[in-house]
Amino acid sequence: MESVLKITNLFKYFPRSSKAGVRGQPRVLKAVDGITFSIERGTSFALAGESGSGKTTVARLILLLEKPTNGSLLFEGKDLGSLTRQDRIWYRSQVRAVFQDAAGSLNPRMRIRDIVAEPVEIQHAELPRQGVNAKTEEMLRFVGLSPEVMKNYPHELSGGQKQRVAIARAMIMNPSVVILDEPVSALDVSIRAQILNLLADIQEQLGLTYFIIAHDLATLCHVSTRIGIMYLGKIVEMGDTDELFREPLHPYTRALLSAMPQPEPGRVKQRPSLSGEIGSALDLPGGCRFHPRCIQAEPGCREMEPVLKETNPVHLVACHKVKT
Repeated sequence: MESVLKITNLFKYFPRSSKAGVRGQPRVLKAVDGITFSIERGTSFALAGESGSGKTTVARLILLLEKPTNGSLLFEGKDLGSLTRQDRIWYRSQVRAVFQDAAGSLNPRMRIRDIVAEPVEIQHAELPRQGVNAKTEEMLRFVGLSPEVMKNYPHELSGGQKQRVAIARAMIMNPSVVILDEPVSALDVSIRAQILNLLADIQEQLGLTYFIIAHDLATLCHVSTRIGIMYLGKIVEMGDTDELFREPLHPYTRALLSAMPQPEPGRVKQRPSLSGEIGSALDLPGGCRFHPRCIQAEPGCREMEPVLKETNPVHLVACHKVKT
């Protein structure tokens, strides 16, 4: 299948202060530290991991909100680092985002009509207001909202309705890729399934490609085609969703899966739970970055960093304990 987005050996370091570290080197936060993956057209690729693992930084790099320290990002074969101003305008119409906090992403002083229509008015200023209104109404109906909400302000809508507005705003430009940053984590449990079903229906009807960020693996098992597990700037495991859930290989992946709610009360967890907190990207441990929390860690894990290797053509893992 065709790769619509290809990321190769991507790095993003943030200088934190002029004060030197213990070895006389400036301190840097290694938010993204050499990751590689591609997203095929019409599929859903997800990055999962705890807060601080670097997922959101990857999304910001794809959205051109940050410049990479090194590495390449290709969209439909075009290098994002060499886009002209006109190309960037085109790119931002093709790659849209739906953010975690819908309420925070909607301007409280704008009516819903203006919020949804704004991307069209910016990129297609020649369109008459009547045409923009018709397109806005069509998109609101498409996400399950009555056009009557056009006159409302965000505070007059429920959480689920606000998220539908955010989805409508992202979809109105007919994008190729939509970035979903924790799309249901801020919603009540009762309406999460509705939004997930809506996103699945939209993808099927429009042939969209999704890039999803989440820490909740239970959500990802329903909406992703392929998953990358990220820890302190590195992808430690990556594979097709069904296989990764069926046979997780990295201790961190198994720990994340063990933290998922169990549908059967009293069921004994077979996988180890995760203890401690994620480390700091300012002070990375030597060797495997997960070894301070890993119950399987051996002396070699503290000395040599594992490389992401294939166990089969659709499953990769970075762990000294896994034979490839």
